Amino acid sequence: MRARHGRSLPLFNWRQVLPTIVTLAAMLVGFLSILTTFWGMYMGRPDLYSRAAKLIMLAMILDGLDGNLARLLKGCSAFGAELDTYVDLTAFGIAPAILIFAVTFQGDKDPNWRMLLLPSAVALSGVVRLARFKVRDPLRGQAGYAGLPITANAGWVALFVFLSLLPPKERFSLNHGRVAVLFLVGVLVFIVLQVTNLRYPKPTKHAGLYLVCAVLVILLLCSRDRVAAASAVVMIVLGAGYVMIGPLFVKGMAVHQARRELRDRIANGN
Repeated sequence: MRARHGRSLPLFNWRQVLPTIVTLAAMLVGFLSILTTFWGMYMGRPDLYSRAAKLIMLAMILDGLDGNLARLLKGCSAFGAELDTYVDLTAFGIAPAILIFAVTFQGDKDPNWRMLLLPSAVALSGVVRLARFKVRDPLRGQAGYAGLPITANAGWVALFVFLSLLPPKERFSLNHGRVAVLFLVGVLVFIVLQVTNLRYPKPTKHAGLYLVCAVLVILLLCSRDRVAAASAVVMIVLGAGYVMIGPLFVKGMAVHQARRELRDRIANGN
């Protein structure tokens, strides 16, 4: 882009540089999660899947941080918004899909078509979700999301995989009855909700909620097994609550806004 006198306009101003760096860091962390999963498959080390799951959660926190920084510094940009879509696709669409395949593939040298169904559904639902988001939401989620955010399913997958690899593994193993059913049902419900028209609030827009989530992820990354497991369980419960209550919250806010506008019109004599 060039100015009227032929001088090039800068792609960024100084307020946009830091949020963009954080966005790129989130992209890198999501990509490293994919590489870590492949490394675990190649080396026959399922313990690396836990590290890949943690990287997905770290990418999630960085993904929320860049938006908060951009709003704080007044450094929002079209480039940053576009870049964020690629972060979502990599870290929260492809990375969890590959992680599901890797965990399902454990101990089976000959993958069958059933092993491919769930990862494929996760990837395709994520792509459709992000395409609809880009086309139908010019506000980039600032007024709420149309459809469940892709991060909800990514967090569900990452946290369950993390818990399944903690000792004793029998407690949260994805190969055992109720846990496997809960995990599978959750993923299926989430990927369907991603492509619906249900509206969800954007929790990371509120600094207090974002801080709570950041603290929980830090505990997951840095604490011993017992504390990390407790943090993961809390995040799973909060995520499930968001999925169930989110649309009701948005609907309540819309009703409140409509009533306020009606009162204003009456007060103004219209």
